Amino acid sequence: MIHILSFCTNPEILPVMDRLVNKHSDDWTGYRAPDLATARRVLAERRIDCVLLGAGTGREEQEALLADLAPDAHMPVFIHHYGGGSGLLYAEVEQALAGR
Repeated sequence: MIHILSFCTNPEILPVMDRLVNKHSDDWTGYRAPDLATARRVLAERRIDCVLLGAGTGREEQEALLADLAPDAHMPVFIHHYGGGSGLLYAEVEQALAGR
């Protein structure tokens, strides 16, 4: 099972990202975070394989989340996804996970 966190502060885009992740495959489970505090909580509670950073998030948020992870923790792949359709999102995730 692949666990994917969609982190996006845009309230219209986040549900779309989450829906696309959860409908893609029975092997993908999605979680959503509308803010940094929620993203931190999800990462602390779950073994997340991939973090999709959407609108309103970027390098600073990625660095903050990485700083929270213990050195020996499972490190998720971070993908900056700012649109482009479901095919692009799926390809970005599959390519990033294949390169781990």
